[in-house]
Amino acid sequence: MLSRTGVSGYIGGDVLYGLSKSNLASSIVALVRNEARAGRVIEKYPSVTPLIGDLDSTAAIQNEASEADVILHLASSNHFPSAKAIAEGLSKTRRKNPVWIQISGASLLSGPEISNNAYGEARPKVYNDLEGVGEVRDIIASNPKRAVDNLVMGLSADQPVVRTAIVYGPMIYGLGRGPVNQRSIQIPDLAKAILQHGHGVHVGKGNSIWSNVHVSDISRLILMLVAEASNLSGGSLWNEQGIYFPETGKLSFKEIGSKVASFAYSKGFIESAHVEAIDSDTADRLTAHGAVLWGTNAQTSGRRARQLVGWNPEGPTLHEEILRVTLAEVAAQQNTSSLKLA
Repeated sequence: MLSRTGVSGYIGGDVLYGLSKSNLASSIVALVRNEARAGRVIEKYPSVTPLIGDLDSTAAIQNEASEADVILHLASSNHFPSAKAIAEGLSKTRRKNPVWIQISGASLLSGPEISNNAYGEARPKVYNDLEGVGEVRDIIASNPKRAVDNLVMGLSADQPVVRTAIVYGPMIYGLGRGPVNQRSIQIPDLAKAILQHGHGVHVGKGNSIWSNVHVSDISRLILMLVAEASNLSGGSLWNEQGIYFPETGKLSFKEIGSKVASFAYSKGFIESAHVEAIDSDTADRLTAHGAVLWGTNAQTSGRRARQLVGWNPEGPTLHEEILRVTLAEVAAQQNTSSLKLA
């Protein structure tokens, strides 16, 4: 049995789509916030058993965790009560070697810019999830805000039958295939801001860089780890070694802003193709945590998945996504205008 959260979310919904096309799970129990969303999930995936509740439904989460062979916590990377409930459920597990796969974010690596208020500045450091996994563990352990990550990473010390993995999403792009939320945040919100301003924008000098990956590729990695759950000999995949940085490339936010602006201008959506700097406060007003999402560095090298699991990115490129998402944000703004006039 596979239990999971985040089924109506961007990543979780895309993973559910992938699961539906596989034979990896004999049964799936999915935490869903309300009956309306449960109906949307069941309509598309009738074999899924919905569990009505939210991340604060800790008793239900704990019970499901005790019954599951694989737990996918894809709804939140910082909701500690739900993570604690999973850990407590696994302490009562009825399975031989259960697996917990947790989603997290590459903003873990953005600490230097945040601490120094140096948004938009370049930092060439690239973090490696294979040979450099010890350095990444030290960053996790030293960050009190990463309580969930620390709980997951250290769980096997107290519960040696449990295997865990943390997948750190970089800048994730692409149209999700799930039943509810199919939109990412970083590039769509940047395109939205550029359309609203009438020209390109970037935070500070725009020299900060995040690695990126298509949503279908991060989903495929999670499914490959689910498949590996039945292999009891893959020790280097889990626990203190089980840190994954899926990525397909990298691009500075100045380049991304320029590409969006050039395309939008060529289609007559904005008045100018030039790109201007905005400060961190303006970025935060344009989208939640905008200074971090657009003005910090999180460059990664996803060697563990490539070498040990055979994962390689196959999804559309970021360039293709910039064109698609710009058109999608134009359509969304036109729909909003139509609704306001109605």
